[in-house]
Amino acid sequence: MTTLNAVLKEILESRGFLVDQAGSFVRGRRENIELHFFPYARHSPAAMEELIKTAPSVKGKVVLAALVSLAESTLAALPPEVVVWDREAVEHEVGRTRIEKLVGEEDHGLIDDLYADDVPMLDDLPGMGEEERIIPMRMSLQDVVELSSKTVGGFSHRLELVPHFLFSYQVPLYVGEGKIGGREGTMAVNALTKDVQTWDQVPETVASLDLGHKRLEPVLEEEDASALVRSTVEREHTYERDMVRENGQVTMTERVTVHPRLDLGSVKPLGIYYVPIWCVEGTKGVMVLNASTGKILSEDYFRDIS
Repeated sequence: MTTLNAVLKEILESRGFLVDQAGSFVRGRRENIELHFFPYARHSPAAMEELIKTAPSVKGKVVLAALVSLAESTLAALPPEVVVWDREAVEHEVGRTRIEKLVGEEDHGLIDDLYADDVPMLDDLPGMGEEERIIPMRMSLQDVVELSSKTVGGFSHRLELVPHFLFSYQVPLYVGEGKIGGREGTMAVNALTKDVQTWDQVPETVASLDLGHKRLEPVLEEEDASALVRSTVEREHTYERDMVRENGQVTMTERVTVHPRLDLGSVKPLGIYYVPIWCVEGTKGVMVLNASTGKILSEDYFRDIS
């Protein structure tokens, strides 16, 4: 069972805060910012009285994280500087941290509002209307709503375009100094997570999507992505095999190593392709799906918070 303190620690650490326990508060410190979360997992008049007395003297923002419903009289008694997160808000932030880990990109969360007056979203920013190579969607919003409602109890469905550097490669295969064949193919590098994937072919693309979405920006340079592909090609096409040799009337089987030989032109860049990804937050967990294939990339179910 996951404790509320542990969940609040995870939320704070997702934004780079150093976390410790300061009395009854889970405290996060980063540069000149301090956030103090008061965990309130069950009704406790004594705990509420403590919060009301100590909150005014706490340096930094104070957040009451309540997993239980609060009476109007209780809310009215809170000092004006206390921000209240209900159970849904806590679950929302937990879902955000899990999805950010999976897609490798930060999204605006409730925690950001605690220490920033205006954190701009990246949706529909000027200059982002240029023609893009987006892989067509096969999974509509209706599809993902129906699927996620039966699994994670989805209530938030976000469409993101994840950039991938695409490369083609063509390499000869050698045993020693003797050429025995060749290999060619297509590889993509996730420009956020650095994950290298083999694609069957160069996909068809569209220039835009009708649905609202967020286009994520690469955190990886194309040169670095190319180096990842070269090392992957080298690794995947280096293997051992048995080779039969005839020596007069004697037939011998020899174990040899097959390896590719890469030169400067072996790997060619084909540009950035955007893969549409559905990121779903739900009451039971989070889910990430590839909208172009319908494949579930990840499911992460919450454990009970107490």
